[in-house]
Amino acid sequence: MLELRGVAKRFGEAQAVKPLSLTIPEGKTTVLIGPSGCGKSTLLRMLIGLAPPDAGDVMFDGAPLWGQLSEARRRTGYVIQDGGLFPHLTARENICLMPAHLGWTATAQADRVETLAALTRFPAGRLDAWPAELSGGQRQRVAIMRALALDPDVLLLDEPLAALDPLIRRGLQDDLREVFRGLAKTIVLVTHDMHEAAFFGDRIVLMRDGSVIQQGVLADLLEHPADPFVTEFIRAQRSELPL
Repeated sequence: MLELRGVAKRFGEAQAVKPLSLTIPEGKTTVLIGPSGCGKSTLLRMLIGLAPPDAGDVMFDGAPLWGQLSEARRRTGYVIQDGGLFPHLTARENICLMPAHLGWTATAQADRVETLAALTRFPAGRLDAWPAELSGGQRQRVAIMRALALDPDVLLLDEPLAALDPLIRRGLQDDLREVFRGLAKTIVLVTHDMHEAAFFGDRIVLMRDGSVIQQGVLADLLEHPADPFVTEFIRAQRSELPL
């Protein structure tokens, strides 16, 4: 579904992503992980066309992304770290932003909101609340519902739980994993938390300094580290891992 072919990205003098290639398997959850500034969020923005690569190609469903950008974005849901909800719109209006823009009927919009609220366990009585009236966990659920409103093939999430307190975060993790497994969509999730990577990921891609150091399941990284950095990164968070 998604492929990066020899992509590289520079911001001024900083090389955010060094030339690399990466294939994202269809219908699976791939987690991009690494320390701050390693290039994982830049890779995610390349996949949705918000950060054009300086070199190489981004492929979407077998064709170059830039030749089908509008269509690819309609087939892609995107969630940023703080949710990015519009404060002047209710939860319902945030969710229906794109369906309304595309001319869905009021009935179709209402049906989709009802389906998504049930899927994400969002209280129906809070759908007409303003973002400022919602808890952090509720705002993130609204952001995820908005990303899923058009039933996209791909879901991209940039540290969606990072700003939440640990108790809310753990509960939302459980619900999200159930949602991801039920939808069986192509999902790319960015995190700096190895526990979260192991919890969600069918495949983990560990990055450092704009390069991919190793990719595979958690057992691959634990038992067959490709670089001393892999062991160092895991050891720093090992107490948090479900081992």
